[in-house]
Amino acid sequence: MPLTGVVLDSVANLFSRPSLTADLVTQAVLGSGLTIKESRVSWYYVELLDRYHGWIEARNVRVYAEGQAAYASSGRIAQVTSLIAFLYHQPAVSLRLPALQATLGCRLEMIEDAGDWIRVALPAGPSRWLKRGDVEIAEAGASQVRGSVEDVIALAQRVLGLPYLWGGCTPLGIDCSGFVQLVWGLNGVQLLRDASIQFTQPGLGIVEADDLQAGALLFFGGERITHVGLYMGDGQFIHATVHQWPVVQISSLDEAHWVERYRGGRQP
Repeated sequence: MPLTGVVLDSVANLFSRPSLTADLVTQAVLGSGLTIKESRVSWYYVELLDRYHGWIEARNVRVYAEGQAAYASSGRIAQVTSLIAFLYHQPAVSLRLPALQATLGCRLEMIEDAGDWIRVALPAGPSRWLKRGDVEIAEAGASQVRGSVEDVIALAQRVLGLPYLWGGCTPLGIDCSGFVQLVWGLNGVQLLRDASIQFTQPGLGIVEADDLQAGALLFFGGERITHVGLYMGDGQFIHATVHQWPVVQISSLDEAHWVERYRGGRQP
């Protein structure tokens, strides 16, 4: 059986080759599970839960022993709802730097609810503390309820202005497919990675331009799909792009740049 493991760092980069100078292809956050397909010295070639592949530094991965339960697979979990949550050594904010940071959507094993503070176990072993207001508590095995379109749009608007990063999928930097994957994923719909893959993802309904509804995915490109955004209604969409400026921003479908590149809509 293939080896499996869990991400140890706040945000771990995955590259196209086992080199820090290679192209960034995607990222995995603290506590994320993965499957190891190949190893080379200090690198692993891995598959993430969204079936995307890349090379990750071995130091960022804890490999499970045979039969070992996956991290955050049972008991209570604390899921980060703030854009960024800081993990402290003690249940208090002090001059000491936080031990780690956890980004929006990160799921951590919960140990203790101490009122204003939550103690969690990290994948590497030690426990740390987060502010109660940065997380919501759930059972690890509970099925995720699909959020409303209003919930999706509201979450998307929370990340307006975040920086664009090719291959990024966190509030520290995010690309177009990472953006829609994040906001829909936190509302119960799991999208694959990469706009061209999302365009043909099974289960997404084809929507004609005249029938677009809020929450639809809008795809753009030329001979191949290269960009995706989230329709808000009234001819506007929100997306992570480098057009005009490299941030999450709201654009108009009537803008010539997007009219000539529009290739279709899909409804999750």
